[in-house]
Amino acid sequence: MKKQITQIRDIEEIEKHLIQAQSGVICIHLANEKLMQFACNFIYLDKNIYTYLDSTDENYEHIKYGSAGSFSVSSSEKLSGKLKEFTYILSYITINGEIKEVDDSKLKDQIAELYRLKYSPSIKADEYEIMENLKPVILDTNEIKALIEEGI
Repeated sequence: MKKQITQIRDIEEIEKHLIQAQSGVICIHLANEKLMQFACNFIYLDKNIYTYLDSTDENYEHIKYGSAGSFSVSSSEKLSGKLKEFTYILSYITINGEIKEVDDSKLKDQIAELYRLKYSPSIKADEYEIMENLKPVILDTNEIKALIEEGI
C-alpha cells in the first residue's frame, strides 16, 4: 500500500468542489451532550454552509445553537492505466464553524431559491415550496480544510 496526502490551499479549487458536491455530512452538538450527525444536501454561499433541519425530528429541540459544528464532503475516483503511479484519488473537505439559525427573511428566500436551482431546477420558482417543518441553518465557517489522498 502506498499513499500520498496533499493539502489544498487554493480557495477557488475548494469552492469548485463544494459547489459541485450534491451532499455531505453535518455534525451538530446537542444540548444533551450528544452529537447529531446526518447526511444532507446543502448550499455553499459566501464561504458558509446552509442546510435545512427537520423541526419534527426528536433531536431538533436539543440543538445547541451557537455551538461548534462541522460539515464534510468527499469524492473519489478510480484511476486506470499501467502508466499511473496511483490507482485512486480521494478528496475530502471539512468545514468547521458555528451552528446558527437563519433569521433574516431575505436570506431565507435566497437559500430557498438556490436550493431550487441546485436540486429542483425543473420546478418553477412560483411553484417551489419549502415544507413548514424544514428550518434553515447556517454553519458559519471558521476553518476550511481540504485534502487529496492518492494511493494504491
